[in-house]
Amino acid sequence: MVLRTVGAPSILLVAVLFGCTAAAPQAGITAQPWPEADSLFHQDPRWLGADGAFSIDLGGGRVLWLFGDTFVATSPAHTRSESAMPRNTVAIQTGYDPSQAAIAFYWAMSAGTPASFFAGTGSDWYWPGHGAIVEGRLIVFLSRVTASTGGLGFQGAGWTAVRIDDPGDPPSMWNPVGLTVPSSTLGVTFGETALVESGYLYVYGTEDQSRAVHLIRWPASYVARGDLTSPEWWTPSGWVAQSTLTSRPHALVADGSTELRVQPDPRGSGWLEVQAVGFGAATLALRTAPDFAGPWGPLALFYTPPESTRAGVLVYAGKSHPELLGSQIVATYASNSTSFSALVSDTSLYYPRFVRAKWR
Repeated sequence: MVLRTVGAPSILLVAVLFGCTAAAPQAGITAQPWPEADSLFHQDPRWLGADGAFSIDLGGGRVLWLFGDTFVATSPAHTRSESAMPRNTVAIQTGYDPSQAAIAFYWAMSAGTPASFFAGTGSDWYWPGHGAIVEGRLIVFLSRVTASTGGLGFQGAGWTAVRIDDPGDPPSMWNPVGLTVPSSTLGVTFGETALVESGYLYVYGTEDQSRAVHLIRWPASYVARGDLTSPEWWTPSGWVAQSTLTSRPHALVADGSTELRVQPDPRGSGWLEVQAVGFGAATLALRTAPDFAGPWGPLALFYTPPESTRAGVLVYAGKSHPELLGSQIVATYASNSTSFSALVSDTSLYYPRFVRAKWR
């Protein structure tokens, strides 16, 4: 579960969820910032930065982006100090090379003010996860968050998913339909990565009290008709129906992250998992496996964002985007500040940043 401050954008507060993972440098990989691609997120002067930044290939050169807490300007000044903060927004990128693509951003409006694209209910709201196209329909996973009177002022309340039947239409025409999800998934929030393979939808999630990663699946035909009630879990002995479990199975990896991406290895065989390692001064890292269910190797560091050297700056939300062109690995990360006022004034932060990496 990603913990944020209510009323402030996505400031990660609990180091145990995001840091303290040991990792070694990755031999043979070079990585560098990609400022030409960063300009993608500056094409609309009203959209002034967000985190999250999950991407889904919609086909035909269209890529859906899903963002968390977002600055959206409310005046012609186009400044963060005169902005609303929807809990989520989306965008459609046209063209697979982000350094050359166009993009259009979308959010809802409520009483003349920018509002969340995926509306919450009452005091609850959603932060987006990943998703996939399943039998022509778009499935998007959402983390549910609710306000509370104690602690940090909010708490995780599980996850849900929605189906969009006409993903080829502009998002302004979408009518998301809520899906039926399990009443419990044993303390795991799912939606970090979604994959469609061999007639199944596979979805990764992380334990709410740690960063351990689990994997569940449903037949694609069940998903397409809106039924996510009966997942199977990956276990060391094979796939097991949740209805037969009395506790969580052994995790795929213990040292995951609340945001990550699993993708085919661009070298032609096997799989990669990309995430951020550390809290504050974080580094992008990857691990490999022969199969998307593992066994997964240890994390290896491959890029330290320059923001990690700045006092009071947080780097997080590292993940790859295999549908994008421009390098063997295209990744993004988010940057934030421990001071909300500093974040409002410092526009070098909070726009997603691109990194491109390749094997030498």
